[in-house]
Amino acid sequence: MAEEAAEPGLGEGPAKAISVSLPEGTVRALRDYAGNRGVSALVAVAIEEHLRNQATREHLAEFEDENGPFTGAERQAAADVWAAAERRESRWHEAV
Repeated sequence: MAEEAAEPGLGEGPAKAISVSLPEGTVRALRDYAGNRGVSALVAVAIEEHLRNQATREHLAEFEDENGPFTGAERQAAADVWAAAERRESRWHEAV
């Protein structure tokens, strides 16, 4: 019995070329920013981050629909965790 191959998840699988049209100034800035990392790698990371953020927003909205809105204390606790994570990430970027 042959098992069906699972579809690759976000950020998984072989690279696949697509065509994307961007304003000229955006392309110039993107190439300047990407440097040795390459435009494709930078765009892939940005798109994956955008899609993960969108999925998070959808999950949070679904949670609130089912359980009611987050309290002020819950929102503050999440903001504190987020701020701590951003501080750690900035230190990682400085170390590279």
